[in-house]
Amino acid sequence: MSDIINLNNASATYNDGKDSVVIVDNFQSIRGGRSLDVTGFPNPVIRAGHVIINETATGYHKPMPINGLGAIATLGTVVGGSAYTNGTYTAVPLTGGSGTGATATIVVSSNAVTTVTIVNKGSGYVAADSLSAQLGPVGSGFLVPVATVNATSTYQALPGGHTYAGVLISTIPTLRPFAGIMVRGTINPVAAPNDFATIASAFKTAMPLIDQRAD
Repeated sequence: MSDIINLNNASATYNDGKDSVVIVDNFQSIRGGRSLDVTGFPNPVIRAGHVIINETATGYHKPMPINGLGAIATLGTVVGGSAYTNGTYTAVPLTGGSGTGATATIVVSSNAVTTVTIVNKGSGYVAADSLSAQLGPVGSGFLVPVATVNATSTYQALPGGHTYAGVLISTIPTLRPFAGIMVRGTINPVAAPNDFATIASAFKTAMPLIDQRAD
């Protein structure tokens, strides 16, 4: 992670009219803004109102991790395939389907896949997508269907070693993650880009100068 953001690539405008709806009042922000570590963030833009967090060990600011729209919620029955090498495979990218970014821990027993545990839920998937994975140089036939996906974008839990830092003031592209971060003001949680109810209480305790007030 670098604290320098390349702002020389092509500019883009994001104007869906929601920035001023979710950021009701901005009385104070982090002076000069901050570059964000967007590693693993699944969406091409980070919307105004997105919660920003800080990693205490490094000082890096990041968008609060989310389960994006179309993140895998549950999987269906595994088709185990054959001739795979027995063992536990970690951080395996899942291939196929209409989404991106899903990874899993996969267990092979008796030369067939027996369990698939989602680690990164990805985004953009739809129910009935058929997923597979590369598990070494031999074996074939493993498939697992997507059973259900997230119908809305939701926040994950606050990662360990991180604290709440504020709220993104304006929508920015993930490829150019230089952020204005509000630390005192009013937000409309109903208009927020992700389900705010799951973190509202903890965020209020950590950031008491940001009022949560629905219009």
